[in-house]
Amino acid sequence: AVVSTQSTGWTLLGNWHFEVTEMTGSNKRYCRWFAGVEPPTSSYEKALECFERSDSIQFWSKNSLFIALVHLRMKQNELALSELQKLLDSTTIKTVEDFRVRKTAHLYIDKLANPTLRDRIKGLFFRDYLLKYRVPIQMDNTRSNFTEDSLWQQFVNKNRY
Repeated sequence: AVVSTQSTGWTLLGNWHFEVTEMTGSNKRYCRWFAGVEPPTSSYEKALECFERSDSIQFWSKNSLFIALVHLRMKQNELALSELQKLLDSTTIKTVEDFRVRKTAHLYIDKLANPTLRDRIKGLFFRDYLLKYRVPIQMDNTRSNFTEDSLWQQFVNKNRY
């Protein structure tokens, strides 16, 4: 059981609900056929509730990003944009994680607030294209480019949003 004062526990529980809700049909069939287990069920509402409870205990920038993603999946674009903007306004870059979260927030804001013509056309043909936009994988290895703290600080100071 998650203790009500543990922010990390609520975030992990929210991640679990989010990932279970995001399971594809093929993953669910794999669970049924090969593992012989009925896959768990959850909802975005449960994930949002856990993330918000975690955020009320202790602020964490990545948790706010998860809240915005849940709002996107629930097709609440205005709430997602306001959460992303609040995230950009309230955080400063102190760690690599802050840099990644801010970069991701910028990508989502640009994609949702100013969609290109190509994205609008894809949105017409592929339902919810903008909502399911995934962040490029290259961002995951940002830290490997900056091995020394002095280099990292120079980069942060030069590229401050």
